[in-house]
Amino acid sequence: MEITKDIFDIFLQDEHYQYIMKRLLEASMEESFNSIIISEAGPGYPIIYVNSAFCELTGYGPHEVMGKSPSLLQGPNTDSEVVGRLGRDLDEGNLFYGKAINYRKDGSEFMMEWKIAPIRNNKDEITHYLAIQREAPTE
Repeated sequence: MEITKDIFDIFLQDEHYQYIMKRLLEASMEESFNSIIISEAGPGYPIIYVNSAFCELTGYGPHEVMGKSPSLLQGPNTDSEVVGRLGRDLDEGNLFYGKAINYRKDGSEFMMEWKIAPIRNNKDEITHYLAIQREAPTE
C-alpha cells in the first residue's frame, strides 16, 4: 500500500478501507475522554449523537437529549457574550472555541470548554456540527 500524507485518502482505496475507517471513527468518538455531540444544522441544532463521555460529564443519558438543543446545558450563569459569539460563528460557518459555565442534569455548574466545527456536504453546505467538550478548570 502506498503511503499518503492525507489519512482520508484511504477512503479512495476500496470498501475494506472504508469499513475500517468507519470503525476507527466510531471507536475514536465513543472511547474519547472528551464529550462529543453531533447536531443537525437546522433550527435549535437538534442533537443526533452523544458519546459516553458526554453522559459522564453532564449526567444526561442519550435518550434524554436526542432531538433537543445543546442549549439545554445553559443556565442563569452561562455567559451570554460567549453564547452570542457562538451564534455568530455558527451563522458565519466558522469554527467556534469558547468557555462558559454550563449545567449538569442535577443542576450543578461546571466550566465547559468546547470547540464546534461545521460539517459540510459535497456542495459545501453545512449539514451538521461536531462539538467537542470538556470540563475546564475554573480560573
